[in-house]
Amino acid sequence: MKPPLESGIPSADRGGFRRTLGEFATGVTVITATVKGIPYGLTSNSFTSVSLDPPLVLWSIRRESQSFAAFETCEHFAVNVLADDQIALSQHFAKSGPNKFESVVHSKGRGDAPLLHEVAATFECRRTCAYEGGDHLILLGEVEAFSRYDRAPLVFSKGRYAVMAEHPDVSILAPAALTSHVDGKNEVLSNLMIRAYSSIASEVERERKKTGLGLSLMQARLLRACAAHPGSTLEALLPELLLDFNASQNVLGSLVSLGLLVVDPQDRVRLTAAGEIRVKEIVVHARRCEEMLLRNVPAEELAAMTSVLSKIVGADQAVGSATAG
Repeated sequence: MKPPLESGIPSADRGGFRRTLGEFATGVTVITATVKGIPYGLTSNSFTSVSLDPPLVLWSIRRESQSFAAFETCEHFAVNVLADDQIALSQHFAKSGPNKFESVVHSKGRGDAPLLHEVAATFECRRTCAYEGGDHLILLGEVEAFSRYDRAPLVFSKGRYAVMAEHPDVSILAPAALTSHVDGKNEVLSNLMIRAYSSIASEVERERKKTGLGLSLMQARLLRACAAHPGSTLEALLPELLLDFNASQNVLGSLVSLGLLVVDPQDRVRLTAAGEIRVKEIVVHARRCEEMLLRNVPAEELAAMTSVLSKIVGADQAVGSATAG
């Protein structure tokens, strides 16, 4: 049996304990409620089913959350299971602040709990019990209504967002049928880009472990984001990370402890000298992996793909700058 990547006692190594909990993949939900006419919502991956008869579910809220008082007293809450194209919505509700629903399309469910649109599923619940859970409060609810949509759910694992893919060992599709289904004619470009990224990222991650760079995919991504946007705050780097703020803080803390990043009094994140060396190693490794993965793609097609992706990134940054202004 191989030795563990890390081990310890939770009270002595909270970061390691959190990263180990992250080995358990979950979905991503936005829990909502309305209390005294004010809607509340927060991102959570602690949701789980409890019982079919009666139909019970539970989730937990951190006591330090700004919405804690509302959810502690709510009579109803709704669980909105996010779809795989709703990362921005997850990040939106992961941040603290008022008026979260002003720019979000939603309708009212039971107890006026907001139901988000275009999600994978919703559960409208009557709160039945609350239990002490250390620094969290565990809320149990009886499901009074549910809805399921033809959407793929968003997944969260190892501190990062992910998308579902059928495991090759349990695939029931014949290769010919699979090929004819994914022929590109009816493929949505954004979904194709996500799938292509997932394929490349998983291979890069596999090779990274072999070469002993000693970093996770998200650690490498944060280092490269800091190199591309020096002097930015962690919150400003979130669009580059595809993580919510809490998960990003966890990644940041691990890199600070490794001596690869520092955070100044203004919360700006910067590479250390060791971090700059590691970024160069990451770039060399990534290029080597890309060359292997794309070795059968003609040079002119690679050039066209690079041009298109660069324009998309450039347009996105332009929109972000205009919005910030």
